[in-house]
Amino acid sequence: MPEIYINNKKYPFNEGDTVLEVAKRNNIYIPVMCYLEKITPTGACRFCLIEIEGIDKPAAACVTYAMDGMKVFTDTEKVIKDRKRMMDFVLIKHPLDCPICDKAGECMLQDMAYEFGINEESVPSVKPDKPVFDWNFIINDTNLCVMCERCVKVCHEITGCSALKIEERGFNNIINTTDGTELNCDFCGLCVDYCPVGALLDKPYKHSVRSWDLDKKNTFCNMCPVGCEIEVNIHDNEIFRCRSTENSFICSLGRYAFKHPEHRARIETPLMKSAGKLSEVSWNDALNEFKNRVNNIKERYGDESIALLLGSRLSNEALFGYKKLSDELNISKVISDVEFENGDFYQLHKEKFDTYENIGSLEGIKSSDLIFVIGSDLANEALGIKWNVMNAVIHNNAKLVTIGAQKYEYDYITDVSLLADYGDYAGIFENIKRDSDDISASIREYIDRAGKVTFIVGNEYISSEKQPESVYAFYDYVGSDKVENFFLVSDKTNITALFNSGILDNGYTPAKLNKEMVNSKIKAVLAVGFYPSETYGAYKALNKSIDNLDMLVSVDIYTNKFNSNADIIMPALTAFENESSYTSLDGRIFKTDVVYEHKYSALSDVNILSKIGALFGIKLPESAPEFWNENIAGQNGYPQMDFYEIDGFVRKEAKLNVNKTTFSYQKPAEGSVEIFVNARYHNNYLSTKAVVEKDVDGYVKKYYFDVDETVLSGKDACYDGHCSINDDIAKGTVLIPKNLK
Repeated sequence: MPEIYINNKKYPFNEGDTVLEVAKRNNIYIPVMCYLEKITPTGACRFCLIEIEGIDKPAAACVTYAMDGMKVFTDTEKVIKDRKRMMDFVLIKHPLDCPICDKAGECMLQDMAYEFGINEESVPSVKPDKPVFDWNFIINDTNLCVMCERCVKVCHEITGCSALKIEERGFNNIINTTDGTELNCDFCGLCVDYCPVGALLDKPYKHSVRSWDLDKKNTFCNMCPVGCEIEVNIHDNEIFRCRSTENSFICSLGRYAFKHPEHRARIETPLMKSAGKLSEVSWNDALNEFKNRVNNIKERYGDESIALLLGSRLSNEALFGYKKLSDELNISKVISDVEFENGDFYQLHKEKFDTYENIGSLEGIKSSDLIFVIGSDLANEALGIKWNVMNAVIHNNAKLVTIGAQKYEYDYITDVSLLADYGDYAGIFENIKRDSDDISASIREYIDRAGKVTFIVGNEYISSEKQPESVYAFYDYVGSDKVENFFLVSDKTNITALFNSGILDNGYTPAKLNKEMVNSKIKAVLAVGFYPSETYGAYKALNKSIDNLDMLVSVDIYTNKFNSNADIIMPALTAFENESSYTSLDGRIFKTDVVYEHKYSALSDVNILSKIGALFGIKLPESAPEFWNENIAGQNGYPQMDFYEIDGFVRKEAKLNVNKTTFSYQKPAEGSVEIFVNARYHNNYLSTKAVVEKDVDGYVKKYYFDVDETVLSGKDACYDGHCSINDDIAKGTVLIPKNLK
């Protein structure tokens, strides 16, 4: 193995290692500012200068490759002098506004200046007067920029947005958007997290609290099923910002949706309907009324007259707990929100793999040689998956083939991008298998050369393909020996736990529920964390038949159109306010922690469940840790581990068996296809409650994006009599926001 000498000590290295990487691996300190492990080095800041024996000029350690026998010095007088000189150059442009800068206390430049013993400018200068950009939730003060290029690199190599660029040259260069207009990206804010100075800042945080006055707690985001760790910053029991951690990247939901617990629709105390109006009551009154009415309905109509609706925002403990409760109470009519949307498709998935769960891991996507993204708008369905795809393409040279209802924002880096006109994905699969055109031939070549293939299938495919089994037949064509990852993308936070709970296997469907509600066979419904859409699917029928019930009880965080019909509402805590666990899309178990104390009489879902059970003589644990340890750990493929050992990395056991799919392609009739999609920056009901405005010292601060209700149509398609033709949308296709009012 080749060896390098650093400060007269010998160290082995691997071919392709830079001097900085060798030094870091051996705990040898070299200062850096532009360097990040997860992106390719730029050598922009020059603070990592080193001395190499036999070479007169200093070299940047981050872009200098180690060579056998090379002798490097990292702390000589000359090296230290060269680094200080580089700091002087940076400070010629950078204003010394530390006392009023929001980055003070966590600024790399400030820390490094102190480290170098620099307390004032050695080269007095007139500072530049450059623009300050207001990019919605991000402020870019170009006067503070040190041109380290971190933001540009992160935006391209991690998120795949490539929304930023360096503009102008020399003293006048700035960071701007690629087209010079508004910032159009995922608004993950990673550029803010990795900006070493105060040039890029979160607008909601600006001029709020000094960094040293913030309490910082790590937890996991539960806004989607990817399961990203976030750092929550609190002051005086209020969240002021959320950031990524060294273990994960986050999206706009994890970063900016943190005010949803303060939404005006938040339920603060139990509510009970009297004379047609919901009024505040005590927990005892609400629970006793619930008990009496349930007993009365069961006595008059039997157990079969009660149904339980469960939402996928619920934790592992709540989902398994309500399943246990329903079994104890002989309530067999249990149904989840997943079945109201894509239940039939998940049955197909189980027929294929003998499991509802996804195949492979998110981390495994990065090492793929070929990735098929099939009908999945990753930016709005599961941003965490998109970043793994970008990583595979940029760092592993993976081939990327997208087949969708629209062109995606990362289309510029795809190898093949195809539009599924009229929702006919099956036809494209058939073309790939047989056609002699260049595109089909290229894809076949990609398949032949690939050792590891990933399938990512999303809402656009599931909602529009008339022969949904075709994707599984295409899987067979590619070969189970090649396909290591097969992901059905979902915006349902705890969909994997729902699969494991057994609820989808009870044979009860939305169609049966709606029929029995219309016929008044169902007299009472308990809806827990259940948010029916007003626009599509079996939800529409549910909303129409809800008035036929004798009793509707809702366990929820917010009031909404659905639970405004409720007779009793029991208020639940958010994930920021209680500890509970969830299961990610790839089977990792992660947990949320209490990051601040709530001010409501709301209770955790598990505590509410325990109180409901106690009404009927059923003893259930009052806390998530207790429920996990007693009822989940070591069962249903979950690891035998204590609740407080859950760290977001351990995965549950998954067993699969690949079955061959029988399929014969039938060309569908051309007709308009309506697909209900997530609005930009929104992926579920919780995100809509993150749109909060607060008056802060006379200034109104906004904390999340409004719901974009724009309906998009491709050629040969219209919606509600209106046509908004977009060439980036597949023919005969209409994309309708799920949250459309």
